[in-house]
Amino acid sequence: MSINVMLFFIYAPSYDDNNGGSIVLHRLCHIINKFSDHNAYLVPFGYRENGFLNNFKAYLKRNFKKTKNYKKNPNWDTPIWNKINIPNTGVVIYPEITEDNPLKIKNVVRWLLHQPGFHTGQINYGENELYFKFNSAIKDFKNKNSFLSKNELKVIYYPIDIYNSINTTVRDIESCCMVRKGDYKKFIHDENSIQLDGKTHTEISAIFRRAKRFICYDDYTAYSIFAILCGCESIVIPQENVSIDSWYPNESDRFGIAYGLDEKQLEWAKKTKHKVLDHIINEHKKTEERVLLCLQEIEEFFNAAPK
Repeated sequence: MSINVMLFFIYAPSYDDNNGGSIVLHRLCHIINKFSDHNAYLVPFGYRENGFLNNFKAYLKRNFKKTKNYKKNPNWDTPIWNKINIPNTGVVIYPEITEDNPLKIKNVVRWLLHQPGFHTGQINYGENELYFKFNSAIKDFKNKNSFLSKNELKVIYYPIDIYNSINTTVRDIESCCMVRKGDYKKFIHDENSIQLDGKTHTEISAIFRRAKRFICYDDYTAYSIFAILCGCESIVIPQENVSIDSWYPNESDRFGIAYGLDEKQLEWAKKTKHKVLDHIINEHKKTEERVLLCLQEIEEFFNAAPK
């Protein structure tokens, strides 16, 4: 355990159980508070540090009204930072979509939940930052005078109480599909396929328990795993010119998922789907260990940085 107690500020959107990015950011905050000696706070997207406050009322109006409708998971330890100033001695953790350094904190960690620039088309990071990839699907990223950790900050939280094959009766739905971030791909599902985008977890899990096949156009979404847990065949439509090893270098990350409609892939997915639940349970256990390891690296990195 570390002697030095660090303050972490996690720049995150409101909690949304249909948004994987928001889930893992809030979950990281919970894990830091529950399993480490450090303290973590959520800072809502859009909050900006003023430094010298010339207009106190304007500052309050802009920043603190953001917390009014800000949602959290009621079962997690995820306090919101609600003080006027953010200590510059803390560590801020930004998801990769965040440009620049809106909180003006010296010690910056970028958590690459997706490839930098994928969502915004641009990358505007600072120097002397520490980067963590979420998993093996993220390509190595380099930026001037910053460091990419060899440790993955893979925070897994799958609601297996919702997604499971319990009470499955009959497979009377031929197929269902989801587009999400894959709207640029050619659609191959038929007109009768049930589209799942926008539906709740309860609605989706009920469909998965009845569906024979799930076709997903988003390369990286937990719904491909959720389908398998419900006993539904899971297929990801490949991105053009992206090999299976480039998609997910670690084989265990693609257990039960067919990468395309090739018969070999369909057969491989069928033969490995039984490994998925055990893999998830193991990943849940590993998550706390990964976070603690990364916290140690963060402390060492910024302690060694020039003051």
